[in-house]
Amino acid sequence: MKLKVRLGAAAQAFALLGLVAALGGGAVAAAPARTAPARTAAASTTALPNARAVAEAAARAMGGVEKLRAIRNITLHGYGQYAYQFGGGRITGLPRAPEKYIASNDLSRVYDLEHGRFQARERRVMLFPFLAPGGHNYPLSDFRLDGDVAYDISTGGEFGPRQPPQAVRRPRWSESPLVIDGVHMRRMWMMNNPAVLVRAMLDPASRLSEPRRAGDETLVDVTLKEGDKFTAAFGPGGLPAWVRWANPQANLGQANLTTYFDGWGHADGQGGVLLPYAYQTRLDWRNIDFAKIYVDAYDLNSDIPDLAAPAQVRDAPEPVSFPAPSLTSTPIGKGVWRISNGTTVVEFKDHLVIFELAGNTRGGAKAVLDHARSLAPGKPIRSLIISHHHFDHTTGLREAVAQGITVIQRPNSLAQFREVVAHPAPDFPDDLERKRLPFKTIAVDEHLRLQDETQTVDVYWGRSNAHMADVLFAYVPSEKILMEGDMVSSAYEWQHWADTFRDVVAYYRLDVAKVSPAHTVLPDHPGAMTLQEVEDLLKGGIDRARKHCAEEVGKGNYHPGCPIQSKYY
Repeated sequence: MKLKVRLGAAAQAFALLGLVAALGGGAVAAAPARTAPARTAAASTTALPNARAVAEAAARAMGGVEKLRAIRNITLHGYGQYAYQFGGGRITGLPRAPEKYIASNDLSRVYDLEHGRFQARERRVMLFPFLAPGGHNYPLSDFRLDGDVAYDISTGGEFGPRQPPQAVRRPRWSESPLVIDGVHMRRMWMMNNPAVLVRAMLDPASRLSEPRRAGDETLVDVTLKEGDKFTAAFGPGGLPAWVRWANPQANLGQANLTTYFDGWGHADGQGGVLLPYAYQTRLDWRNIDFAKIYVDAYDLNSDIPDLAAPAQVRDAPEPVSFPAPSLTSTPIGKGVWRISNGTTVVEFKDHLVIFELAGNTRGGAKAVLDHARSLAPGKPIRSLIISHHHFDHTTGLREAVAQGITVIQRPNSLAQFREVVAHPAPDFPDDLERKRLPFKTIAVDEHLRLQDETQTVDVYWGRSNAHMADVLFAYVPSEKILMEGDMVSSAYEWQHWADTFRDVVAYYRLDVAKVSPAHTVLPDHPGAMTLQEVEDLLKGGIDRARKHCAEEVGKGNYHPGCPIQSKYY
């Protein structure tokens, strides 16, 4: 039987402070405050029921234990939003700067309780100018979990042409500045449905802690039979209030996520099982509203896709989590090298200075630093110049601090960096968590010169950029080499802030012969670019962006960043 109900109004608004405590072995020290002022958790003098009784009470509050056990599958239909780069992609590093969001349309979640499978399906679109087609052409994301096998049905379209569907196995753990994924994360997204959550707690194979009180909520730590850990909270009436878990994350060491359940209604519209119509997932760092789902409708016990992993996927070896990067380097000037990940290394008399350090996965930045030292054996890396604060450019920050390297950026970015460096990662310790060192910094206002008798590097502020207000770039006068991140090389397809490069070259009167980019963007030219190649890239990107904007306007679509603004191209 297929049951459906639709909401006639938007999901209720949230009033959440949600200050999330770091997980410690799956346990939570205190409940998040839902309203201001924040409450301090106090021990209750009332005897608490055991954890099974808490789960059974939740099931009764949701409609009854038997009704919950009778659910074979649930399909959620709706839409949502994500905070770009976990809140680390704003115009500046200050927390008051406006957030950038990604819309998630054509969204569905399938919870196959009968077979222990899950599907997250959606089409994402950036609500800000993004310089590759995948940001605005609604590519389909189809992420699945079958037991302990995570796999995608990939159709391309994010950074290239669409292709026939192909099943691809994913690793147990996966992290990047844009997304955290893998078997553990997908199982936790599955536990984000309260019916799945309570059913899992009722499973005799799950291990439950003794309940404890935090304010008016009852908390239970749960370890699933697969080993995944999380904490669930229940309100005074017994309904699930939130679920909290942790996952490795490159910039923060560890992301602690809490999903709140609100706007409860009968999923069948006729007095059956209660489910929430609003989900909000908050990240403990800066209390970022990382993910939101607004539910349009639920289907219960309906016909669903077969989510069993295909044989070629199940039989394939599980991909390695956090693979070591394969690195090469190329000399681009006297005492200057570009590493294939986008880091530029500059040699001084008795030390090295590097521009950018993006490892993008656990252990990646350490490998880049080791490779950089191999270029000039015996010379330590003294300083790291980071182009800007965005999370895809700061994945190596924590490793640099763990190795005692001084970080150079503008004051607003350094404020964010201090928060990131201080963020604890007790459940998934990285090198910084294992070895806390002082955070050494140099703040740049407009210009900083690094110099000895053998080398000079000038560090400049980019002055005017709609993508990153505090961008820095570096210049080696003797070699006429400019090092940059996102000022030129954000993407090949489209350009939305192309004027910054010409502006700074003219303002600082630089004689540029070569550019070493943080990102590889030219399809047939992965390394440093000549000045002519830079000009061709910028002009071509502006022309392609203008064409794209015109085509979309012709369809009645008005994308952010259109029409294109440029005084040079």
